[in-house]
Amino acid sequence: MTAVGDALCEALAARGISSVHDCRVHDYPMFTGAYYRSADTLLEDLEEYPSIKIAIDLHRDGILNPDGSATAPIAQINGKTAAQFMIITGCDSPETEIPEYMTNFKLACLLQNCAEKAFPTLARPMLFDYRNYNQSLFKGDLLIEVGSQGNSLDEALYTGELLGEVIADAVERLK
Repeated sequence: MTAVGDALCEALAARGISSVHDCRVHDYPMFTGAYYRSADTLLEDLEEYPSIKIAIDLHRDGILNPDGSATAPIAQINGKTAAQFMIITGCDSPETEIPEYMTNFKLACLLQNCAEKAFPTLARPMLFDYRNYNQSLFKGDLLIEVGSQGNSLDEALYTGELLGEVIADAVERLK
C-alpha cells in the first residue's frame, strides 16, 4: 500500500497539490492496537502540518468469495485494468463518537461524485456505517480501500494514480 500511496501523491503533485505521505507501520508486531498507533501518527502529522485539509487512511480490502478464494474488484479505465476503490466513512452513535461525521460524509460524497464523473466504474459503493477508524480525530478524515488481496500491484498502482486525479478534482471544488 505504500507504493499505492506514492502513486497517489505523485498524481496530486502533478496537479499542484502538496501532500504528506506518512509510511509508518502500525500493524507490526501485531495487528491489535494498530488504530491506536495510527491515531498517534495522525495527531503528530496534524500538529506538524496544521494546513492539512484531508487525511486518507489507505488500505487494501480483504474480500473473499464463499469458497475462500480472493475476489479482485476491477474496472477498465482508458484501456487498462484498475482495482476498484471504496470509501469508508463512519457516523456518530452511542458507541462511536464522531462529532464531525457529517463533514467527513460530505467529503466522501464529493470524492464519490468526482470518481463517478471522471471514471464511472472505478468506485465501489461507499460504506457509511457506525465505524470510527480514527475519523473522530479530524474533520476531513476518510478510509479508502484500494482493491483487495486478489488484485495485482499494477492494478492497485494504477488506481493510486486515478485516485489522485479524483482527489485533486475534489480539492479544486472545495476552493
